[in-house]
Amino acid sequence: MPSPDAVEPIATGRASDILDLGDGLVLRRFKAGGDAEREALVMRHAAGHGYPVPHVEEARDDGLVLERIEGPTMAAYLRRHPWALRRQAALLARLHAELHQIPAPPQLNGTDSDRLLHLDLHPENVLLSPAGPVVLDWTNAAAGEPALDAALTWVIAATSGGLPGRLFARAFLPHFDRHELHSALPAAAAFRLADVNVTEAERAAVRRLLRTAAEPAAAPPG
Repeated sequence: MPSPDAVEPIATGRASDILDLGDGLVLRRFKAGGDAEREALVMRHAAGHGYPVPHVEEARDDGLVLERIEGPTMAAYLRRHPWALRRQAALLARLHAELHQIPAPPQLNGTDSDRLLHLDLHPENVLLSPAGPVVLDWTNAAAGEPALDAALTWVIAATSGGLPGRLFARAFLPHFDRHELHSALPAAAAFRLADVNVTEAERAAVRRLLRTAAEPAAAPPG
């Protein structure tokens, strides 16, 4: 296995880089610290319940060694196939529904009724592999109420994805209970605003979304 210091990233995100280690493995290397053991535990727990995640080979101080999954992200696929937006929004909603059938592992300090939440489940974190969708980046995973997870996807898509993201949010929202989403929106917005990787422009967009959602008889914002 090559030294990660000698390998150029094949993908990069706000909080991590992806490096190809060869032999069907990648290193998801943290940029500014992370809890690889906690993330590995969550991913293995999800996989144990049949949820589509990459196989975790190893948890290291600098990140996770994972199975390499071939295929575009859902976001990249939609950039080339915008007419598939409704179908992909329905797929993401299904991934939420399936995830929220899984009880949170006790290590996340939830209650017996808490569900496993991803809290970053948006089109950039879903790979469309030949075998089906695979969900990435479990850094924020927590125990809690499913509506918060869906509301956070709404916030991220509508405030960080430009016009395509807002259109995606509009196609995503009808798959959930409107009242539950609106009730969870303030907590989802607070969670997003607390993310150190969010830009000031994105923070302003989150605050606008909150104001729009609070307007009486408003159309579904996004």
